[in-house]
Amino acid sequence: MATQTVELVRDKNIVVEKKYHMSYEEFAKEHLFANYPVVIGDACEAWSAKNKFTPQFFKERYSDREVSIAGKTYNFGDYIDWMLTGTEENPAPYPCTLQIERDYPELLPDVLPRLKYAQPDRIHSKLLPNRLLSGANTLEIFFGSPGAQFPYVHYDYMSLHAYITQLYGHKEFTVIPPDQTPYVYPKPDNAWVSEVNDIRNPDLEKYPLFAKATPVTFVVGPGETLFIPCGWWHTARSLTPTISVALDCLNASNWKNFMQEVDTNMSQRRPALAKAVQTYLSVLGGVLGTFER
Repeated sequence: MATQTVELVRDKNIVVEKKYHMSYEEFAKEHLFANYPVVIGDACEAWSAKNKFTPQFFKERYSDREVSIAGKTYNFGDYIDWMLTGTEENPAPYPCTLQIERDYPELLPDVLPRLKYAQPDRIHSKLLPNRLLSGANTLEIFFGSPGAQFPYVHYDYMSLHAYITQLYGHKEFTVIPPDQTPYVYPKPDNAWVSEVNDIRNPDLEKYPLFAKATPVTFVVGPGETLFIPCGWWHTARSLTPTISVALDCLNASNWKNFMQEVDTNMSQRRPALAKAVQTYLSVLGGVLGTFER
């Protein structure tokens, strides 16, 4: 079946499209290796989570659990109630996240099979030491209420690709391309986080270069998956009560970016090992590439 596309947003530099029936070959060429975002309209069709993950499901099953948000602990059942009644003026705390593999492994079958567009993936390779991922969370469920805004603009840690699948409600995303990094003022101690917290009302006296940035904003709805390539700055805001699943991916398309992130971290903490680690990752990239082909 031929690809169907719907243009979501255009500015003078960027077009974000929504695509259906896209082949993996088209995705790899036009988005994965081109490092260009896209909304995939039907990537999660095989997931049971598509119809299962609702506020009612989580309240019935996990009401007595506790969740930690910005250093505070909440009863999950109470949080779900707040999420459903929150408003733009009084949103529930955000982000509320569940780590699937670590804390809710019984939900893993609901988000399988892995999205075909998020393959191959090297994150779980036995040849890649987990500590090189520096604690990156690679499979999470996000909950939000109307008006809930992600607390900062960022690109995904360790230059991983992000796939955010909206399962319940509508969420507004804003993306900024990597070549505009100087305009978003990366934090000196966390280069993947922007100092510009409010891109809807930026302080241009404090951050004058942000006036040159071209943020692109669009809405992702139930059943749709947003692919955010490595290095793309982004943030999100819930327009309604929302539930989404975010997973990260590492493969040949972002391997060099990942190596650079590892080198930056290693050079700061253990400079004597940094060169050896880079040599290992260079060889490993070739080996894994051969297996993947």
